[in-house]
Amino acid sequence: MHKFFWALLCGVMLGIAVQAQDTKNITGRWYGVSSSYYGEKQRLIVVLEKNGDGYTGRLSSPEQSAESLPFDNVVYRKDTLLLRIDEINFAYAGVWNAAARQFQGIFTWNGQQHKFDLSRKEIKREDLYKRPQEPQPPYPYATEEVTFPGKDGKVMLAGTFTRPAALGRYPVVVMLSGSGPQDRNAEMAGHKTFLVLADYFARNGIASLRFDDRGTGRSSGTYSQAGIYDFANDARGAVAYLKTRRDIDPYSIGLLGHSEGAIVAQIAAADNKSVGFVVCMAGVGLPGRELVDQRLVLEGKLAGESDSLVRDRLIRLKPYWDALAGDTNIVAATAKAREALQEIYRSSPKELQAQVSEQEFVNNIHFDKELSSVLLYKPLDYLKQIKCPFMAVNGSNDVQVDATSNLEAIERGLRENGNMLVTIRKFDGLNHLFQRCKTCTVAEYGDLEQTIDPLVPEFIVHWILQLPPTAR
Repeated sequence: MHKFFWALLCGVMLGIAVQAQDTKNITGRWYGVSSSYYGEKQRLIVVLEKNGDGYTGRLSSPEQSAESLPFDNVVYRKDTLLLRIDEINFAYAGVWNAAARQFQGIFTWNGQQHKFDLSRKEIKREDLYKRPQEPQPPYPYATEEVTFPGKDGKVMLAGTFTRPAALGRYPVVVMLSGSGPQDRNAEMAGHKTFLVLADYFARNGIASLRFDDRGTGRSSGTYSQAGIYDFANDARGAVAYLKTRRDIDPYSIGLLGHSEGAIVAQIAAADNKSVGFVVCMAGVGLPGRELVDQRLVLEGKLAGESDSLVRDRLIRLKPYWDALAGDTNIVAATAKAREALQEIYRSSPKELQAQVSEQEFVNNIHFDKELSSVLLYKPLDYLKQIKCPFMAVNGSNDVQVDATSNLEAIERGLRENGNMLVTIRKFDGLNHLFQRCKTCTVAEYGDLEQTIDPLVPEFIVHWILQLPPTAR
Protein backbone atom coordinates (compact mmCIF):
# COMPACT_ATOMS: atom_id res chain seq x y z
CA MET A 1 0.00 0.00 0.00
CA HIS A 2 2.71 2.48 0.97
CA LYS A 3 4.76 1.69 -2.11
CA PHE A 4 1.79 2.35 -4.38
CA PHE A 5 0.97 5.53 -2.49
CA TRP A 6 4.34 7.09 -3.20
CA ALA A 7 4.23 5.90 -6.81
CA LEU A 8 0.89 7.67 -7.06
CA LEU A 9 2.46 10.85 -5.71
CA CYS A 10 5.22 10.69 -8.32
CA GLY A 11 2.61 10.39 -11.05
CA VAL A 12 0.83 13.49 -9.79
CA MET A 13 4.03 15.51 -9.57
CA LEU A 14 5.08 14.58 -13.09
CA GLY A 15 1.66 14.68 -14.76
CA ILE A 16 -0.02 17.86 -13.49
CA ALA A 17 1.15 21.37 -14.30
CA VAL A 18 0.36 23.67 -11.40
CA GLN A 19 1.26 27.00 -9.96
CA ALA A 20 2.97 26.11 -6.69
CA GLN A 21 1.73 28.03 -3.71
CA ASP A 22 1.36 27.07 -0.06
CA THR A 23 -2.30 27.53 0.90
CA LYS A 24 -1.11 28.41 4.45
CA ASN A 25 -4.27 27.13 6.15
CA ILE A 26 -5.89 23.91 4.99
CA THR A 27 -8.10 23.27 8.02
CA GLY A 28 -11.83 22.98 7.45
CA ARG A 29 -14.01 21.34 4.80
CA TRP A 30 -12.95 20.40 1.28
CA TYR A 31 -15.26 19.04 -1.43
CA GLY A 32 -14.76 16.80 -4.44
CA VAL A 33 -16.66 14.45 -6.77
CA SER A 34 -15.65 10.93 -7.75
CA SER A 35 -16.99 8.91 -10.69
CA SER A 36 -17.43 5.13 -10.99
CA TYR A 37 -17.06 2.88 -14.02
CA TYR A 38 -20.59 3.65 -15.23
CA GLY A 39 -20.27 7.37 -14.62
CA GLU A 40 -22.07 7.28 -11.26
CA LYS A 41 -21.01 10.31 -9.25
CA GLN A 42 -20.69 10.73 -5.51
CA ARG A 43 -19.55 13.57 -3.32
CA LEU A 44 -16.52 13.16 -1.09
CA ILE A 45 -16.02 15.54 1.82
CA VAL A 46 -12.65 15.93 3.50
CA VAL A 47 -12.50 17.65 6.90
CA LEU A 48 -9.01 18.59 8.14
CA GLU A 49 -7.95 19.80 11.59
CA LYS A 50 -4.67 21.09 12.93
CA ASN A 51 -2.87 18.63 15.25
CA GLY A 52 0.35 20.03 16.64
CA ASP A 53 2.72 20.48 13.72
CA GLY A 54 0.58 18.27 11.48
CA TYR A 55 -3.03 17.52 10.62
CA THR A 56 -5.73 14.95 11.24
CA GLY A 57 -8.95 14.54 9.33
CA ARG A 58 -11.92 12.48 8.22
CA LEU A 59 -13.49 11.41 4.90
CA SER A 60 -17.21 11.08 4.26
CA SER A 61 -19.43 10.28 1.28
CA PRO A 62 -23.03 11.54 1.75
CA GLU A 63 -24.33 9.35 -1.08
CA GLN A 64 -23.10 6.20 0.67
CA SER A 65 -23.33 6.79 4.42
CA ALA A 66 -23.73 9.36 7.14
CA GLU A 67 -20.62 7.93 8.80
CA SER A 68 -17.11 9.25 8.21
CA LEU A 69 -13.73 7.50 8.34
CA PRO A 70 -10.56 8.91 9.94
CA PHE A 71 -7.43 9.28 7.86
CA ASP A 72 -4.51 7.09 8.90
CA ASN A 73 -2.12 9.65 7.48
CA VAL A 74 -2.39 13.32 6.50
CA VAL A 75 0.73 14.93 5.06
CA TYR A 76 0.87 18.54 3.86
CA ARG A 77 4.14 19.94 2.61
CA LYS A 78 4.27 23.23 0.72
CA ASP A 79 1.76 22.69 -2.10
CA THR A 80 1.27 18.91 -1.81
CA LEU A 81 -1.50 17.11 0.10
CA LEU A 82 -1.35 13.36 0.83
CA LEU A 83 -4.23 11.44 2.42
CA ARG A 84 -4.54 7.75 3.26
CA ILE A 85 -7.11 5.35 4.79
CA ASP A 86 -5.76 1.80 4.97
CA GLU A 87 -9.09 0.15 5.87
CA ILE A 88 -10.63 0.91 2.47
CA ASN A 89 -7.40 1.13 0.46
CA PHE A 90 -7.92 4.84 -0.14
CA ALA A 91 -5.02 7.12 -1.07
CA TYR A 92 -4.98 10.64 -2.46
CA ALA A 93 -2.14 12.77 -3.76
CA GLY A 94 -2.95 16.32 -4.85
CA VAL A 95 -1.02 19.46 -5.71
CA TRP A 96 -2.34 22.98 -5.09
CA ASN A 97 -3.32 24.93 -8.20
CA ALA A 98 -3.43 28.60 -7.19
CA ALA A 99 -5.26 29.71 -10.35
CA ALA A 100 -8.05 27.15 -9.91
CA ARG A 101 -7.91 27.47 -6.10
CA GLN A 102 -8.05 23.71 -5.57
CA PHE A 103 -5.93 20.64 -5.04
CA GLN A 104 -5.65 18.67 -8.28
CA GLY A 105 -4.57 15.07 -8.19
CA ILE A 106 -5.42 11.40 -8.29
CA PHE A 107 -6.98 9.04 -5.78
CA THR A 108 -7.11 5.28 -5.63
CA TRP A 109 -9.90 3.45 -3.88
CA ASN A 110 -9.97 -0.36 -3.69
CA GLY A 111 -7.71 -0.58 -6.72
CA GLN A 112 -9.62 1.93 -8.87
CA GLN A 113 -7.71 5.06 -9.83
CA HIS A 114 -9.36 8.35 -10.79
CA LYS A 115 -8.59 12.02 -11.27
CA PHE A 116 -9.85 13.91 -8.23
CA ASP A 117 -9.88 17.57 -7.22
CA LEU A 118 -10.59 19.16 -3.83
CA SER A 119 -11.83 22.73 -3.37
CA ARG A 120 -13.52 24.87 -0.74
CA LYS A 121 -16.66 25.26 -2.85
CA GLU A 122 -19.51 23.25 -1.36
CA ILE A 123 -21.02 20.66 -3.70
CA LYS A 124 -24.68 19.84 -3.18
CA ARG A 125 -26.45 16.71 -4.38
CA GLU A 126 -28.30 18.64 -7.07
CA ASP A 127 -24.94 19.85 -8.40
CA LEU A 128 -23.84 16.33 -9.37
CA TYR A 129 -25.95 16.04 -12.50
CA LYS A 130 -27.85 18.19 -14.96
CA ARG A 131 -30.84 16.27 -16.33
CA PRO A 132 -33.02 18.61 -18.42
CA GLN A 133 -35.28 15.78 -19.66
CA GLU A 134 -36.33 14.67 -16.18
CA PRO A 135 -40.04 15.58 -15.75
CA GLN A 136 -41.06 17.64 -12.75
CA PRO A 137 -44.45 17.65 -11.00
CA PRO A 138 -47.23 18.56 -11.30
CA TYR A 139 -47.72 16.01 -14.08
CA PRO A 140 -50.51 16.39 -16.67
CA TYR A 141 -51.42 12.71 -16.27
CA ALA A 142 -52.42 10.24 -13.55
CA THR A 143 -49.86 8.37 -11.42
CA GLU A 144 -50.54 5.71 -8.80
CA GLU A 145 -48.32 3.81 -6.37
CA VAL A 146 -49.14 0.10 -6.68
CA THR A 147 -48.06 -3.30 -5.36
CA PHE A 148 -48.52 -6.74 -6.91
CA PRO A 149 -47.11 -10.25 -6.42
CA GLY A 150 -44.60 -11.91 -8.71
CA LYS A 151 -45.93 -14.87 -10.67
CA ASP A 152 -44.06 -17.32 -8.41
CA GLY A 153 -45.75 -15.82 -5.36
CA LYS A 154 -42.44 -15.36 -3.54
CA VAL A 155 -42.15 -11.56 -3.72
CA MET A 156 -44.33 -8.48 -3.50
CA LEU A 157 -43.30 -5.85 -6.03
CA ALA A 158 -43.81 -2.10 -5.65
CA GLY A 159 -44.06 0.32 -8.54
CA THR A 160 -45.72 3.25 -10.24
CA PHE A 161 -48.61 3.00 -12.68
CA THR A 162 -48.94 5.98 -15.05
CA ARG A 163 -51.69 6.72 -17.57
CA PRO A 164 -53.16 9.66 -19.49
CA ALA A 165 -55.44 11.89 -17.39
CA ALA A 166 -58.68 11.17 -19.22
CA LEU A 167 -60.62 8.05 -18.32
CA GLY A 168 -60.29 5.31 -20.91
CA ARG A 169 -58.71 1.94 -21.69
CA TYR A 170 -55.14 2.44 -22.81
CA PRO A 171 -52.37 0.29 -24.25
CA VAL A 172 -49.83 -0.27 -21.47
CA VAL A 173 -46.11 -0.99 -21.28
CA VAL A 174 -44.38 -2.96 -18.49
CA MET A 175 -40.83 -1.65 -18.13
CA LEU A 176 -38.04 -4.14 -17.28
CA SER A 177 -34.64 -2.80 -16.20
CA GLY A 178 -31.13 -4.01 -17.00
CA SER A 179 -28.56 -5.89 -14.93
CA GLY A 180 -27.99 -5.25 -11.26
CA PRO A 181 -30.53 -4.11 -8.66
CA GLN A 182 -32.35 -1.09 -10.05
CA ASP A 183 -35.25 1.02 -8.88
CA ARG A 184 -38.45 1.62 -10.83
CA ASN A 185 -36.87 4.51 -12.75
CA ALA A 186 -33.92 2.37 -13.89
CA GLU A 187 -31.74 5.13 -12.46
CA MET A 188 -28.11 5.01 -13.55
CA ALA A 189 -25.53 7.79 -13.36
CA GLY A 190 -28.29 10.22 -12.40
CA HIS A 191 -30.41 9.30 -15.43
CA LYS A 192 -33.97 8.13 -14.72
CA THR A 193 -34.64 6.57 -18.10
CA PHE A 194 -37.90 4.83 -17.22
CA LEU A 195 -39.31 7.99 -15.61
CA VAL A 196 -38.56 9.92 -18.80
CA LEU A 197 -40.16 7.18 -20.92
CA ALA A 198 -43.25 6.94 -18.68
CA ASP A 199 -43.72 10.70 -18.96
CA TYR A 200 -43.49 10.62 -22.77
CA PHE A 201 -45.81 7.61 -23.05
CA ALA A 202 -48.51 9.17 -20.83
CA ARG A 203 -48.41 12.42 -22.78
CA ASN A 204 -48.99 10.42 -25.97
CA GLY A 205 -51.80 8.06 -25.03
CA ILE A 206 -49.95 5.07 -23.53
CA ALA A 207 -50.00 3.83 -19.94
CA SER A 208 -47.02 2.22 -18.22
CA LEU A 209 -46.00 0.23 -15.16
CA ARG A 210 -42.48 0.46 -13.80
CA PHE A 211 -41.41 -1.25 -10.59
CA ASP A 212 -38.48 -1.71 -8.23
CA ASP A 213 -36.50 -4.91 -8.82
CA ARG A 214 -37.08 -7.58 -6.19
CA GLY A 215 -35.06 -6.78 -3.09
CA THR A 216 -34.70 -3.15 -4.22
CA GLY A 217 -36.55 -0.03 -3.12
CA ARG A 218 -39.96 -1.03 -1.75
CA SER A 219 -40.06 -4.48 -3.37
CA SER A 220 -39.56 -7.54 -1.19
CA GLY A 221 -37.24 -10.47 -1.86
CA THR A 222 -33.49 -10.89 -2.18
CA TYR A 223 -31.95 -9.71 -5.42
CA SER A 224 -28.69 -11.63 -5.05
CA GLN A 225 -30.59 -14.93 -5.03
CA ALA A 226 -32.38 -14.26 -8.32
CA GLY A 227 -31.63 -14.74 -12.01
CA ILE A 228 -33.29 -13.85 -15.30
CA TYR A 229 -35.96 -16.55 -14.94
CA ASP A 230 -37.00 -15.15 -11.56
CA PHE A 231 -37.20 -11.68 -13.09
CA ALA A 232 -39.35 -13.13 -15.90
CA ASN A 233 -41.77 -14.37 -13.23
CA ASP A 234 -41.89 -10.84 -11.85
CA ALA A 235 -42.74 -9.56 -15.35
CA ARG A 236 -45.51 -12.15 -15.68
CA GLY A 237 -46.84 -11.00 -12.31
CA ALA A 238 -46.96 -7.43 -13.63
CA VAL A 239 -48.95 -8.56 -16.67
CA ALA A 240 -51.39 -10.51 -14.49
CA TYR A 241 -51.88 -7.44 -12.28
CA LEU A 242 -52.55 -5.14 -15.24
CA LYS A 243 -55.24 -7.47 -16.57
CA THR A 244 -57.25 -6.70 -13.42
CA ARG A 245 -57.35 -2.96 -14.13
CA ARG A 246 -60.25 -1.27 -15.95
CA ASP A 247 -58.17 1.61 -17.30
CA ILE A 248 -55.98 -0.47 -19.61
CA ASP A 249 -56.67 -2.51 -22.73
CA PRO A 250 -56.08 -6.15 -21.65
CA TYR A 251 -55.35 -7.10 -25.27
CA SER A 252 -52.62 -4.46 -25.59
CA ILE A 253 -50.23 -5.20 -22.71
CA GLY A 254 -46.61 -4.96 -23.84
CA LEU A 255 -43.20 -5.64 -22.33
CA LEU A 256 -40.38 -3.12 -22.77
CA GLY A 257 -37.00 -4.37 -21.62
CA HIS A 258 -33.64 -2.65 -21.68
CA SER A 259 -30.38 -4.65 -21.92
CA GLU A 260 -30.79 -7.60 -19.52
CA GLY A 261 -34.42 -6.51 -19.18
CA ALA A 262 -34.81 -7.28 -22.88
CA ILE A 263 -33.72 -10.86 -22.13
CA VAL A 264 -36.34 -11.00 -19.38
CA ALA A 265 -38.95 -9.70 -21.85
CA GLN A 266 -38.06 -12.43 -24.34
CA ILE A 267 -38.48 -15.13 -21.69
CA ALA A 268 -41.74 -13.71 -20.31
CA ALA A 269 -43.25 -13.23 -23.80
CA ALA A 270 -42.42 -16.72 -25.05
CA ASP A 271 -45.61 -18.73 -25.62
CA ASN A 272 -47.55 -16.12 -23.61
CA LYS A 273 -50.83 -15.00 -25.19
CA SER A 274 -51.28 -12.33 -22.50
CA VAL A 275 -48.38 -10.32 -23.97
CA GLY A 276 -49.57 -8.14 -26.86
CA PHE A 277 -46.18 -6.79 -28.00
CA VAL A 278 -42.49 -6.58 -27.05
CA VAL A 279 -40.05 -3.66 -27.26
CA CYS A 280 -36.45 -4.86 -27.00
CA MET A 281 -34.03 -1.99 -26.25
CA ALA A 282 -30.29 -2.78 -26.52
CA GLY A 283 -31.26 -6.43 -26.28
CA VAL A 284 -29.33 -9.53 -27.25
CA GLY A 285 -29.80 -12.10 -29.97
CA LEU A 286 -26.57 -14.00 -29.40
CA PRO A 287 -25.97 -16.61 -26.67
CA GLY A 288 -24.68 -15.26 -23.36
CA ARG A 289 -21.23 -16.83 -23.64
CA GLU A 290 -20.68 -15.23 -27.06
CA LEU A 291 -21.62 -11.82 -25.66
CA VAL A 292 -18.65 -11.90 -23.27
CA ASP A 293 -16.12 -12.29 -26.08
CA GLN A 294 -17.95 -9.71 -28.17
CA ARG A 295 -17.79 -7.15 -25.39
CA LEU A 296 -14.06 -7.76 -24.83
CA VAL A 297 -13.51 -7.04 -28.52
CA LEU A 298 -15.65 -3.87 -28.45
CA GLU A 299 -13.86 -2.49 -25.39
CA GLY A 300 -10.45 -3.32 -26.86
CA LYS A 301 -11.21 -1.47 -30.07
CA LEU A 302 -12.57 1.51 -28.17
CA ALA A 303 -9.32 1.65 -26.18
CA GLY A 304 -7.32 1.65 -29.43
CA GLU A 305 -5.75 -1.75 -28.80
CA SER A 306 -4.31 -3.79 -31.65
CA ASP A 307 -6.19 -6.79 -33.02
CA SER A 308 -3.40 -9.08 -31.85
CA LEU A 309 -3.62 -7.76 -28.28
CA VAL A 310 -7.39 -8.22 -28.21
CA ARG A 311 -7.07 -11.71 -29.67
CA ASP A 312 -4.44 -12.68 -27.10
CA ARG A 313 -6.72 -11.50 -24.27
CA LEU A 314 -9.62 -13.55 -25.63
CA ILE A 315 -7.47 -16.67 -25.80
CA ARG A 316 -6.04 -16.04 -22.35
CA LEU A 317 -9.42 -15.55 -20.66
CA LYS A 318 -11.28 -18.26 -22.59
CA PRO A 319 -10.74 -21.05 -19.99
CA TYR A 320 -12.07 -18.77 -17.23
CA TRP A 321 -15.30 -17.79 -19.01
CA ASP A 322 -15.80 -21.30 -20.35
CA ALA A 323 -15.64 -22.57 -16.77
CA LEU A 324 -18.26 -20.09 -15.53
CA ALA A 325 -20.54 -20.91 -18.48
CA GLY A 326 -19.93 -24.64 -18.27
CA ASP A 327 -22.06 -25.65 -15.30
CA THR A 328 -25.50 -24.71 -13.99
CA ASN A 329 -24.19 -25.40 -10.49
CA ILE A 330 -22.75 -22.06 -9.36
CA VAL A 331 -20.46 -23.56 -6.72
CA ALA A 332 -18.98 -26.06 -9.18
CA ALA A 333 -18.60 -23.41 -11.90
CA THR A 334 -16.82 -21.05 -9.48
CA ALA A 335 -14.40 -23.78 -8.39
CA LYS A 336 -13.48 -24.55 -12.01
CA ALA A 337 -13.11 -20.84 -12.76
CA ARG A 338 -10.66 -20.47 -9.85
CA GLU A 339 -8.59 -23.30 -11.26
CA ALA A 340 -8.54 -21.51 -14.62
CA LEU A 341 -7.47 -18.24 -12.95
CA GLN A 342 -4.69 -20.07 -11.16
CA GLU A 343 -3.27 -21.24 -14.48
CA ILE A 344 -3.68 -17.76 -15.97
CA TYR A 345 -1.82 -16.21 -13.02
CA ARG A 346 1.06 -18.65 -13.14
CA SER A 347 1.64 -17.95 -16.82
CA SER A 348 1.34 -14.17 -16.35
CA PRO A 349 4.24 -11.72 -16.66
CA LYS A 350 6.35 -11.15 -13.56
CA GLU A 351 5.16 -7.53 -13.47
CA LEU A 352 1.56 -8.63 -12.80
CA GLN A 353 2.60 -11.18 -10.21
CA ALA A 354 4.54 -8.47 -8.38
CA GLN A 355 1.38 -6.33 -8.08
CA VAL A 356 -1.03 -8.94 -6.78
CA SER A 357 -0.68 -12.27 -5.00
CA GLU A 358 -1.95 -15.51 -6.49
CA GLN A 359 -4.53 -15.83 -3.74
CA GLU A 360 -5.94 -12.34 -4.37
CA PHE A 361 -6.01 -12.96 -8.12
CA VAL A 362 -7.72 -16.34 -7.90
CA ASN A 363 -10.32 -15.27 -5.32
CA ASN A 364 -11.32 -12.09 -7.16
CA ILE A 365 -14.53 -13.62 -8.52
CA HIS A 366 -18.03 -12.19 -8.22
CA PHE A 367 -20.29 -14.88 -9.63
CA ASP A 368 -23.96 -15.23 -8.76
CA LYS A 369 -27.25 -16.62 -10.03
CA GLU A 370 -27.89 -13.58 -12.24
CA LEU A 371 -24.59 -13.76 -14.12
CA SER A 372 -24.79 -17.53 -14.40
CA SER A 373 -28.27 -17.36 -15.93
CA VAL A 374 -27.15 -14.74 -18.48
CA LEU A 375 -24.04 -16.69 -19.48
CA LEU A 376 -26.14 -19.81 -20.09
CA TYR A 377 -28.94 -17.95 -21.92
CA LYS A 378 -29.77 -18.98 -25.51
CA PRO A 379 -32.10 -16.40 -27.10
CA LEU A 380 -33.24 -18.64 -29.97
CA ASP A 381 -34.99 -20.98 -27.52
CA TYR A 382 -37.35 -18.12 -26.61
CA LEU A 383 -37.46 -15.97 -29.75
CA LYS A 384 -38.94 -18.86 -31.74
CA GLN A 385 -41.87 -18.99 -29.27
CA ILE A 386 -42.78 -15.28 -29.58
CA LYS A 387 -45.64 -14.68 -32.02
CA CYS A 388 -46.74 -11.15 -31.02
CA PRO A 389 -45.44 -7.93 -32.67
CA PHE A 390 -41.79 -7.41 -31.75
CA MET A 391 -39.61 -4.30 -32.00
CA ALA A 392 -35.83 -4.41 -31.47
CA VAL A 393 -33.83 -1.16 -31.31
CA ASN A 394 -30.13 -0.64 -30.58
CA GLY A 395 -27.65 2.22 -30.74
CA SER A 396 -24.89 1.99 -33.33
CA ASN A 397 -22.27 3.15 -30.79
CA ASP A 398 -23.25 0.70 -28.05
CA VAL A 399 -20.03 -0.77 -26.56
CA GLN A 400 -21.89 -3.20 -24.29
CA VAL A 401 -24.17 -4.90 -26.82
CA ASP A 402 -23.09 -4.83 -30.46
CA ALA A 403 -26.01 -3.49 -32.48
CA THR A 404 -25.50 -5.12 -35.87
CA SER A 405 -24.87 -8.75 -34.89
CA ASN A 406 -27.51 -8.84 -32.15
CA LEU A 407 -30.23 -7.17 -34.22
CA GLU A 408 -29.55 -9.57 -37.08
CA ALA A 409 -29.75 -12.55 -34.73
CA ILE A 410 -33.01 -11.32 -33.17
CA GLU A 411 -34.64 -10.75 -36.56
CA ARG A 412 -33.48 -14.10 -37.86
CA GLY A 413 -34.72 -15.96 -34.76
CA LEU A 414 -38.18 -14.39 -35.02
CA ARG A 415 -38.76 -14.52 -38.78
CA GLU A 416 -37.44 -18.04 -39.29
CA ASN A 417 -40.11 -19.22 -36.88
CA GLY A 418 -42.99 -17.46 -38.62
CA ASN A 419 -43.23 -14.10 -36.85
CA MET A 420 -43.60 -11.51 -39.60
CA LEU A 421 -44.59 -8.66 -37.24
CA VAL A 422 -40.97 -7.65 -36.62
CA THR A 423 -39.50 -4.14 -36.63
CA ILE A 424 -35.72 -3.68 -36.45
CA ARG A 425 -34.05 -0.27 -36.08
CA LYS A 426 -30.46 0.80 -35.43
CA PHE A 427 -30.09 4.41 -34.26
CA ASP A 428 -26.88 6.01 -35.50
CA GLY A 429 -24.67 7.75 -32.96
CA LEU A 430 -26.41 6.43 -29.82
CA ASN A 431 -24.87 4.42 -26.98
CA HIS A 432 -26.20 1.61 -24.76
CA LEU A 433 -28.51 4.04 -22.91
CA PHE A 434 -29.64 5.54 -26.23
CA GLN A 435 -27.86 8.81 -25.52
CA ARG A 436 -26.23 10.75 -28.33
CA CYS A 437 -22.68 10.17 -27.21
CA LYS A 438 -19.26 11.75 -27.80
CA THR A 439 -16.56 9.32 -26.67
CA CYS A 440 -19.27 6.64 -26.31
CA THR A 441 -17.48 4.98 -23.41
CA VAL A 442 -19.37 3.53 -20.47
CA ALA A 443 -17.80 6.13 -18.18
CA GLU A 444 -19.41 8.90 -20.25
CA TYR A 445 -22.99 7.96 -19.28
CA GLY A 446 -23.02 10.27 -16.28
CA ASP A 447 -21.32 13.18 -18.04
CA LEU A 448 -23.96 13.44 -20.77
CA GLU A 449 -26.94 15.63 -19.89
CA GLN A 450 -29.24 13.82 -22.31
CA THR A 451 -31.05 10.89 -20.70
CA ILE A 452 -32.38 9.44 -23.96
CA ASP A 453 -32.42 10.75 -27.51
CA PRO A 454 -35.99 12.01 -28.22
CA LEU A 455 -36.11 10.09 -31.49
CA VAL A 456 -36.23 6.79 -29.59
CA PRO A 457 -39.40 7.27 -27.47
CA GLU A 458 -41.05 8.97 -30.44
CA PHE A 459 -40.31 5.92 -32.61
CA ILE A 460 -41.56 3.50 -29.94
CA VAL A 461 -44.81 5.38 -29.34
CA HIS A 462 -45.58 5.63 -33.04
CA TRP A 463 -44.99 1.88 -33.44
CA ILE A 464 -47.22 0.93 -30.48
CA LEU A 465 -50.10 3.16 -31.58
CA GLN A 466 -49.94 1.79 -35.15
CA LEU A 467 -50.05 -1.89 -34.14
CA PRO A 468 -52.90 -3.88 -35.71
CA PRO A 469 -55.79 -4.74 -33.37
CA THR A 470 -55.33 -7.94 -31.42
CA ALA A 471 -57.92 -10.70 -31.84
CA ARG A 472 -60.42 -10.59 -28.95
